Amino acid sequence: MLTHIWNRFSYIIILFVLVLSASCYLLINMTNQPSYQSITVEEGDTLWTIAKQYNEEYSMTVEEFIAWVGEENELNSFAIKPGESLVLPIENPTISTQSDFELVMNEE
Repeated sequence: MLTHIWNRFSYIIILFVLVLSASCYLLINMTNQPSYQSITVEEGDTLWTIAKQYNEEYSMTVEEFIAWVGEENELNSFAIKPGESLVLPIENPTISTQSDFELVMNEE
């Protein structure tokens, strides 16, 4: 009985197992990677001024910040233009379903 089922549906079973495995693998890998903040370059912005503007939110030197932004955004030079979108080494804040006020109220 099982041999008959296997012979008839083996391709479907193998395909299902592969898709399920790939989905689990992608789901696990996607949740482990941080989501970085993206900005649009304004008139007069430079990598240096952007690094200074966000210096409270990252834990690297200004030079490391600029090098990271250049590498991550595949910049050929450190010149940026207004309207460009840049990914910064700053994690997006997590989204909470409850406000801080509600959480404090629930603790009491």
